[in-house]
Amino acid sequence: MDKKRRKMLEIIFKAREEKLARLTVEDKNYFKEHNIDRSAKRDSLDAELGKIPKEFKQLKESIKTKVEDYIETVNRENWYLCKKYYLAGLNDGIKLKEEIK
Repeated sequence: MDKKRRKMLEIIFKAREEKLARLTVEDKNYFKEHNIDRSAKRDSLDAELGKIPKEFKQLKESIKTKVEDYIETVNRENWYLCKKYYLAGLNDGIKLKEEIK
């Protein structure tokens, strides 16, 4: 993909990313239907970590930090792949439209 087209696709992606980041009623229903509740999962994790005896406070904090780092890594990877697939699909759509002309 040439630089000019790549830049154009990046601009379109950025505009769409901000719009798509807002949760809709449909998104919320999907999360509910598929038991996707970040808050509940966080509370469950905190409850389990709360069972660790006080003598192991440093271990508990280390585990929390490692879990948060892992989640951040997965989120960054997912963001990159979503962006990659979105740009590829958009580029394919543009090529298809040019071929149809």
